[in-house]
Amino acid sequence: MIILNCPRCGAEMKVVELRCPDCGIRISGEFGGCPFCRLDKGQIEFLKVFLRCEGNISKVGQVLSISYPKIKREFEEILKALNLTTVEEKEDILDALEKGKISVDQAVELLRKRRRR
Repeated sequence: MIILNCPRCGAEMKVVELRCPDCGIRISGEFGGCPFCRLDKGQIEFLKVFLRCEGNISKVGQVLSISYPKIKREFEEILKALNLTTVEEKEDILDALEKGKISVDQAVELLRKRRRR
């Protein structure tokens, strides 16, 4: 089991050493973590069902006995946990830029904020 947060202060833990179990070589540094490790067990199970249903939202709803809005909310939470944005969100920003509703600087800032989520 990977410890994601410091048991003392709650800060995010960082991987700082990798070791080969065969030859014993050690590499030190700060390595990026697995984004999927941020998901809770329920979110992982949801993704497994989604994959088994080959992305068919209706089948996901039937298997989990949940409504379309609940499925949509679950996807949004998973996207946030993975720091991903939907294609629609990016397109909305680009459309607003194209129509002159926002400046280039505003568009860049909005895209950066959504990327950090």
